Amino acid sequence: MVLHVALTVTSGLGSVLVAVIFAAFGILTVTILLVMEGLSAFLHALRLHWVEFQNKFYKGSGYKFTPLSFSNLMNK
Repeated sequence: MVLHVALTVTSGLGSVLVAVIFAAFGILTVTILLVMEGLSAFLHALRLHWVEFQNKFYKGSGYKFTPLSFSNLMNK
């Protein structure tokens, strides 16, 4: 679909147009992949910083978890 315009040209300019469009498509594809990979690495590092930073302020105060039990509810 991308190369359809260049492939319909019947003159000698068609092969040059195919090469230019293919190069532009390849550069755009690699650019998008690099941006996505960089964003993925950035978000992973940001998440790790957030988890490690928030862990400094955790206090384990509270009450012990007891799972829901209908028999315990009926006895009360």
